[in-house]
Amino acid sequence: MVKVLGIDEAGRGPVFGPLVMVGFLIDEKKVKTLKEIGVKDSKLLTPHKREELIDQLEDMGEIFIRVIEPHQIDGFNLNRLEKIATRDIILEARPDHAIIDAFEKRLEEKLALSANGYTGKVTAEHKADLNYEVVGAASIVAKVMRDREIEKLKENYGDFGSGYPSDPKTAKFVKEMIHNKETLPSFVRKSWDTIRRITEKEAQVNLEGFLGP
Repeated sequence: MVKVLGIDEAGRGPVFGPLVMVGFLIDEKKVKTLKEIGVKDSKLLTPHKREELIDQLEDMGEIFIRVIEPHQIDGFNLNRLEKIATRDIILEARPDHAIIDAFEKRLEEKLALSANGYTGKVTAEHKADLNYEVVGAASIVAKVMRDREIEKLKENYGDFGSGYPSDPKTAKFVKEMIHNKETLPSFVRKSWDTIRRITEKEAQVNLEGFLGP
């Protein structure tokens, strides 16, 4: 039996919440079934369809999850964290073929898997989630897992939008907290440029208000 592993992530771009990396392992003979049930890149599916598919995916294959929290993202290089998580998933799953939605060029070489005893094949391609259903399956699970985490946060903090820098609701949430001198919650990636720029701008406004015209 040949085992194929797809790896993808959700949450690379937002300033809020964790990065969720997922590996989806399945028998190569069952890969065609993924297409039959409608598996594709999670971005092309509605939230309802993703939730519907994840129940089927859990029965069809084995799922490996790594969650990279905001404080880890603040403290380390994000690409390095992703490489560590990707390598860990592959070494735990031990597939015959691992297919990765690549976030770096020449990712196969940088993972140094052979040095850790892995002898399987590795394919790392940009937009692999569009071209391989097994990677699409991983992207669906990652997206659902992250969305569930974000919904839990909103129950406690209110609707702060998508968490992406371009979202006015997200920007407003951060600006109001900084303006009111509130401590930014642990789900905020405090080291990101978006947060830094807002912090610096609010500090300048406060300074001008203090000094007067």
